[in-house]
Amino acid sequence: MKILTIIPAKTDSTRLPKKNIQKINGKTLVEHSIDYAKQSKYNPEIIVSSESEIVKKIALDNNVSFSKRSNDLCGDTEVVDVYIDLVKNLDKTYDIVFCLQPDNPDRNLSFDECVDYMVQNNYDDLITIDSTYRRSGAMRLFKYNHLLNEYVSKRIGCIQDDVTDIHYKEDLLRAEERLK
Repeated sequence: MKILTIIPAKTDSTRLPKKNIQKINGKTLVEHSIDYAKQSKYNPEIIVSSESEIVKKIALDNNVSFSKRSNDLCGDTEVVDVYIDLVKNLDKTYDIVFCLQPDNPDRNLSFDECVDYMVQNNYDDLITIDSTYRRSGAMRLFKYNHLLNEYVSKRIGCIQDDVTDIHYKEDLLRAEERLK
């Protein structure tokens, strides 16, 4: 199975400046997501998407690909538009696109558990939810062709993973405590 992992890591967060390059236990949030994907038995191709040269350096230092995000895909852009734009500009095909938002570093489910759950249930689109059943955004998986053709949320499933969604400094500290 060929899996592409996309890590969207813009640096223009309004609530916590440069949120995705904040550090927990000596690693940036971007690096936590890279490490998470690298633990998979599926050996996914990893691409970090950002407008930032700092994030580009982090990606390249961690031996993963980098995609320069255009300014019109920054700000309050719907993150799915970032995923669609990226896959439409690649010359490879995949089976699954696994999207990891860096601001959820304390994931409980493994990468492989999420992929296996999606495949076993034949979902086209899978999102994570928190303990209150709200969409968490920590992880989102798509069948490649469905994302490429913009068929998002057609046959969608959800899987619970109670993660910290980092928006403020207090959230960063809470995630750091959970990762000890």
